[in-house]
Amino acid sequence: MQPGPGYRFSSSSMGVSLDIGDPWPGRDVKTSYDQFQCMVITEKVGEVTKHFLKTRKGVVNYTWSTFPFGPEDTGSGSGAAFFTSEKEARITDWAVYANGTRTAGTTTSGPDFERMADNGKLELPTGATGKSVVVTISKIDWWDASGWLSSYRTIDAEKPFIAVFDAADTNINYILTQQGGTRWTPNTIWWDGTDVTFSGPVPLTIGYTVKKIAQLDWNDTTNSWDVTQYLVGPIDLPIHHIIQTAQASGSAPSPTLYEDALANQFDSCANYAWFEAMWAYPGYTMNPSNWWYDIVNT
Repeated sequence: MQPGPGYRFSSSSMGVSLDIGDPWPGRDVKTSYDQFQCMVITEKVGEVTKHFLKTRKGVVNYTWSTFPFGPEDTGSGSGAAFFTSEKEARITDWAVYANGTRTAGTTTSGPDFERMADNGKLELPTGATGKSVVVTISKIDWWDASGWLSSYRTIDAEKPFIAVFDAADTNINYILTQQGGTRWTPNTIWWDGTDVTFSGPVPLTIGYTVKKIAQLDWNDTTNSWDVTQYLVGPIDLPIHHIIQTAQASGSAPSPTLYEDALANQFDSCANYAWFEAMWAYPGYTMNPSNWWYDIVNT
C-alpha cells in the first residue's frame, strides 16, 4: 500500500507504522514564490563581499483612463468622450533604480526566469550603516495622447512602475508623495439670461497612487540586509475619479477653459508641479516601459 507522496512506512520488531516525521518530497511538489518577493543575495567580488537585491516578477491590476482628455463641447462632435477601464500588466523589471546598479540576467525559463530582468540583480550600498532601501510600485493617471510629454519623459505615466531607491534620498520624495484620486470638472454651465452654454471638462488634479512593496535595512550586527516584505502580488493600484460640477453666470469664455488649460500644458492642475518633477531624478536610471512590462489585458 502506498501512503502517498511525501510519506513512508517504517517497520520494526513492534510492527509497521506510518512515518510522517521527515516526509520525502513527492515528484509533484514544487517550490512556490510570492509575486514581487524581494530577497538579498551576497557575492564575493575579489576580496569584497557585495550585496544584491533580486525581486520576483508579478501581476498588477491598475486603473487606466483618458485623463486629461479632449472634450466634446456642447455636442459639437469634436474631441472624444472620457472613459476609464481596469487593466492588468505583468511587471518584468525595475523602472527606477540607482545608476549603474542593475545587472540583467540571461535566464529564459525555469524558476530563476521569474525574477526581474531575467534573474537580474541590483547592487546595494556597501558599508551601509544606517541605510534603508525602499521598493515601491506606483501609477500616475495620465494619458499622453498627443505625445507632448514624450520628448523628456523616461517612464510611462500610463503604466505602473517599480522603483528601488535609498529611503534617505530626498531627490526621490515625489515617488512617495501620494496624490489620491483624479479630480476634474466635467462641464461648466454658463448662463446669461436665457442663454445657456457649456465649457469643459477641465483637469483639476492628477491622480497618483503608490504602495510600498518592501524595505531593506542594513544590520550592523550581522553585516547583512534585513528584508521586510510589506506587499506581495497580485497588486491592485486603483485610481478613483472625482467629478466636480460647476456653474457660472455670464457668457462662456473663448477659448474654452479646457483649451486654456491645454495651452499652458495643464499646469493649472493643482499638483502639476509634482507631476513635472516625476520625470527625472539625479543619480537614478528611469527605464522606458516598453521593455519592463507585459500587457496581460488591454
